[in-house]
Amino acid sequence: YASSSSVYGDQKKFPLNENIKINPKNVYGLTKKFNEEIADIYSSLYKIKFIGLRFFTVFGEWGRPDMFILKFLNSSINNKKFYLNNLGNHVRDFTYVGDVVNYMHLLAIKSLNKRHTIVNICSNSPIDIKKIIRYFNKKIKSPKIIKRGFQPGDMIKTHGDNKKLKKLTKYSRFKNIYHSLEKTFKWYRDFKIHKY
Repeated sequence: YASSSSVYGDQKKFPLNENIKINPKNVYGLTKKFNEEIADIYSSLYKIKFIGLRFFTVFGEWGRPDMFILKFLNSSINNKKFYLNNLGNHVRDFTYVGDVVNYMHLLAIKSLNKRHTIVNICSNSPIDIKKIIRYFNKKIKSPKIIKRGFQPGDMIKTHGDNKKLKKLTKYSRFKNIYHSLEKTFKWYRDFKIHKY
């Protein structure tokens, strides 16, 4: 089942592993925390095995249109304003959807001893979002960027530890962020899904 890096809330020590105390700071993160607690209870009562996947900022082809990367591409191609929160001072552990699929497949066929396991799905390679903007600006006309302040409930930084994921799957390859950004850009451009 899908959980999220949002359950961690703001933390001071990185990378974030699955054993630290979680402290969501928005409603979305709180609902994911509830998911984990419900799974834990069901696992205990009915001996059901669960794997909770804490996704860290998944992006790529057919990704969520309300997330940073596709919103930026949409604003660029359609000559719209792009609102950059916190003046662009965010760091995110972006995880390419192709890597997510590979790891989920490996976890799905893995026989786990524990009834309820939580696993970070992350690249463990955080990047400043301003670097991503500079990367896309070399390929496409920049939208009109409107810088605005910090949005309540947002997190300044996400950076997950993926040691447990690699240990469980015995697989340790993540695609380079710029390779994945290039694939996402070409998909968006070639399919001309500008209203997506």
